[in-house]
Amino acid sequence: MMIVLVIGSNGNTATRVVRFLKGKSTLNPVAMFGDTEQRVKFDSIGLTNVLADLEYPIDHAILRCDAIIFSVGSSDRPDKDKTVLIDHIGMIRSMVTAQVQVVKRYIMLNAINADENNTSRIAHYHKVEAFAERHLLDIDLDWTIICPGGLRDDEGNSLVSVSSENFLEGVATRGNLSATLVACLNIPKTIHKRFSLLEGETPLYEVLLIV
Repeated sequence: MMIVLVIGSNGNTATRVVRFLKGKSTLNPVAMFGDTEQRVKFDSIGLTNVLADLEYPIDHAILRCDAIIFSVGSSDRPDKDKTVLIDHIGMIRSMVTAQVQVVKRYIMLNAINADENNTSRIAHYHKVEAFAERHLLDIDLDWTIICPGGLRDDEGNSLVSVSSENFLEGVATRGNLSATLVACLNIPKTIHKRFSLLEGETPLYEVLLIV
């Protein structure tokens, strides 16, 4: 059974991810969170969980895991310094720790339009995501990078579209995004692939087999 650490599990998308993983007989999710008060939620749904803060070493969380899904990020976080500490330095810390602990599979939830030269109203977020992604591309992990469009809080219908383009407009449901993050774990063709994800007309698994 593959043990999958979900970093940022208290987030809206990541909570869906751990629930989705829990329903798969071959996958064993471990929910990682940064606030002790969040443990009650994961205990109540019977999920293995671990307290770990991305501002500090997280080896104890990654130890004995087989794969990581990094699903941390908030474009509307008011504290720009915290965005750098978590979304940039914290993400890189998770990548380096994965290397140290020999956890090869790493799936990164990034942002559509993430770019080091972004000038949007949330440019600070897009820039740190881009810097962290650049680090991932340069290290020896079996990575996949998924960049969804604007997120809708519904389950979706498992019909999506993907593109190698970064600068796009469109939406993605959190349900379809969660299913995509989980599906990539068992689809080797998605290793070393980066793609944008939007709602579409093609079944999710068909898209991922040709991405």
